[in-house]
Amino acid sequence: MTTAAGTEGQRRDLLSRIIGLVLTVLFGASFVLLAWMALSSRFGWTSGDPHGYGMIFGTFLALITGILVAIAVPLMFPRARRGTAYLWSLIGYLAVAVGLIVALVTA
Repeated sequence: MTTAAGTEGQRRDLLSRIIGLVLTVLFGASFVLLAWMALSSRFGWTSGDPHGYGMIFGTFLALITGILVAIAVPLMFPRARRGTAYLWSLIGYLAVAVGLIVALVTA
């Protein structure tokens, strides 16, 4: 039998997981679009961005939204697994950030 405190804790956990999902989708979509803008400016077949502003600002803004995604993704996991989720989320963010920065400085 569950107690009132246990039920309240389950509701809060479910609410934080739903908020984490919404934030991940919101920030994730922005991150994907900005990273696509930066990488397509760097590796695109056409010279639609002759001055590189899309690559510069796209990389900068993608790094900002990427850290927000890295913070929001672990909220989707149960409380017991969030520490590990934060670790893997930040490792993934660092890998993508290094790739974006390397693409920017080697242009």
